[in-house]
Amino acid sequence: MKIGFLGAGAVGGYFGGLMAKAGQDVGFVARGETLETLRSTGLTLIDPEDNTSTIPVTSAENFSELREKLGGLDVVIVATKALPGNETFPDVEGVPVVTTHNSVEIPYLAAENFGQDNLIPGVIRGYLTHVGPAKIKLNPGPLSLNVGTFAGGDASAEGGTQAAHAERIARELNERLHAADIGGKYLDDIFVDVWSKALFVTTTGELGALANQPLGYLRTELRGSLEKLMREVEAVARGNNVALPENIVDKTLGFVDKQIPEATSSMQRDITAGKPNELDAQVGAIRRMGERAGVETPLHDLVYGALQARLAAAPADNED
Repeated sequence: MKIGFLGAGAVGGYFGGLMAKAGQDVGFVARGETLETLRSTGLTLIDPEDNTSTIPVTSAENFSELREKLGGLDVVIVATKALPGNETFPDVEGVPVVTTHNSVEIPYLAAENFGQDNLIPGVIRGYLTHVGPAKIKLNPGPLSLNVGTFAGGDASAEGGTQAAHAERIARELNERLHAADIGGKYLDDIFVDVWSKALFVTTTGELGALANQPLGYLRTELRGSLEKLMREVEAVARGNNVALPENIVDKTLGFVDKQIPEATSSMQRDITAGKPNELDAQVGAIRRMGERAGVETPLHDLVYGALQARLAAAPADNED
């Protein structure tokens, strides 16, 4: 199986690096300093025990070049953040595409671009830190990629035999991940997992950014607000026909309670630092998916508006 990654940052670099280290046919499309480092040095991975390994990898400026270098391309994994100005989707045709963004909206947008029968929604879990160009550290915790398809393997659904092909690719990718000691499953209903993750990362990220506080503060002093934000996400998911478990909010709050109190999300850190961030891709997406389903999201509207106002005022503050 020939696997292309769009991006060699925290997610793409570590997942793809482990797969390359395991001898799999993996290549990366990158640019700038990252591409230069991939070509000159390779990927540098740091495990939770601080052991470092450097892996030579195949890299290219675009997927046409990567396809030629790999001798084909069976699947593309999009491993970039949904940031303003970022290349959200790869420039490929006829190849199944795996989305991994922290956004409930991206799989639907990607399906409009590539077709449902050629789209493999994925859910990444892992505490990864991008410490330099093509240099990534894995922190203690999970490391997995769950995948699925719009059709859920039903060849009678939209796309027919092509949808069945996407399922075969997704299942084989899952096997390749396991061969590289990366966890994950093929899920018949991947959207339950997409929205379940958002219930955690989006709500803790937006509330953490608003309060400028880590997870330990959110789950104690702001627990009621956190739960209400989660209830809104749950309502939007159900309005979009996602069959979340009945106890999903309680289960997610229990997961929050098990995390280290100092934890913050990457979206929160980016917003706090004034960097390009996923506020629209995550919180904006919840609001838009709510509008699509006719479900009101007053708390997300409030948080989104307050954070947008803060970000808009930041340049003027920096000039004083």
